[in-house]
Parts: sequence; structure tokens; C-alpha cells
Amino acid sequence: MDAVLRQDRLPHIWCPGCGLGTALTCFVSALVKSGLDLDKVVVVSGIGCTGRVAGYVRLDSFHTTHGRAIPFATGLKLGNPELKVVVFSGDGDLAGIGGNHLIHAA
Repeated sequence: MDAVLRQDRLPHIWCPGCGLGTALTCFVSALVKSGLDLDKVVVVSGIGCTGRVAGYVRLDSFHTTHGRAIPFATGLKLGNPELKVVVFSGDGDLAGIGGNHLIHAA
């Protein structure tokens, strides 16, 4: 996990019990086990707490505007199909503001 996590930035700043730290740990663990080329993995995040994910990983990342993580991720994938694009986003980004994008992406 050290190849992906920026240990010098830990412990994370998320609130105890929030779940984002657990989600990040699970993502990093799965990523390491997958054997994917880390140069081909991109993390896309919106604003808010999930926007901090990129600061904890050694991956290319894209911090987007509120509610627009999915359209930006779609554009990255369309422009560079060999990328593995992962979106980290919260309820406001995905459902509140970006709900329409979520429907179209599904």
C-alpha cells in the first residue's frame, strides 16, 4: 500500500466514523491487489471532503467543480480509453447537484 498511499500525509483529516478513510483504504487495497499500472489510474473528485482523496494517493488526479465529477471522468475516459478512471464523490456532488449526470452515466 505504500506505493499508493502518501504515508507522510497520514493520519487523514476526515471525521471519526465518517467512512471516507475506510473507503480510501479499501480502494487502495483493491488497487494494489489488482496489479494495474498505476500510471493508468486516475482519481476524479468533486468538492467537499471527498476532494481530499487525491492528496492521500500517488496517482494522477482531477479535482472538479461541484456536481461535475462524472462528466469530467467521462471526458477523461473518452479522450484516453486505456485509463482506469475512479470517481470519489459525496452525496451533494453525485445526487444533489450531479444527479442528472449520474442518471446519464448509468
